[in-house]
Amino acid sequence: MISFPAPALCQGADEDLLLEIGSIMFPGCITRWPGENGLRLWVEGKPTDPAAGAEALARFQTVLGVLRAWGPRAGELRDERRRGLGEGSVRDEAGNQWVTVGQAIEYRMADGEVEKLAAAAAQGINTSQNLRIALWLNGRTNPISADFYMVLEYAEREFIGRKGVSSALGLSKNSLDRLGTSANNLSPLAGGRHANDGVVPTMGLDEQREYIAELLRRWIAQYE
Repeated sequence: MISFPAPALCQGADEDLLLEIGSIMFPGCITRWPGENGLRLWVEGKPTDPAAGAEALARFQTVLGVLRAWGPRAGELRDERRRGLGEGSVRDEAGNQWVTVGQAIEYRMADGEVEKLAAAAAQGINTSQNLRIALWLNGRTNPISADFYMVLEYAEREFIGRKGVSSALGLSKNSLDRLGTSANNLSPLAGGRHANDGVVPTMGLDEQREYIAELLRRWIAQYE
């Protein structure tokens, strides 16, 4: 077994939840190393084998996708908080410096809630390749409308079309259409999928993220 450093999360609470979900979905894969900050990802393979690193990242991303399905504001990565900028402080011409600190997020959950979701997700990804890929997409760094639209496409593949998604997951056809239209017409500067065709989107990126989290929770619940 070899280990790779996991992408850094912003909150220790998210690390704890990721460890809990990962212990059920991929036992022994995600751990803390004594005396070291952050998490490590354990897989079979050789240190120089690119496939081993890819497998480690895929497992992390899938578990992160489950965490973000549980709570769409959870699982923020440090790279995401920097919004593509480098590490370090903000400075002005006089040399004054500012360090930006993100807002801590508190979670409320029922006993066994996360474990139940993780167990269903573990069953789901072993049964449905479509769900596995959809969760992987939800765990991408800086997910945008293209990722959310592809989650919808994999759900449509799983449930035989958009009407099938609506029937199986209890989401209105109108709301699914709103997601698709918004993903296609949101400005690329706001995280949109591609150049829009003049239609005004009714879902911003944050609302799309929340909607996809709800869709994924209902999909995972099929395996409880």
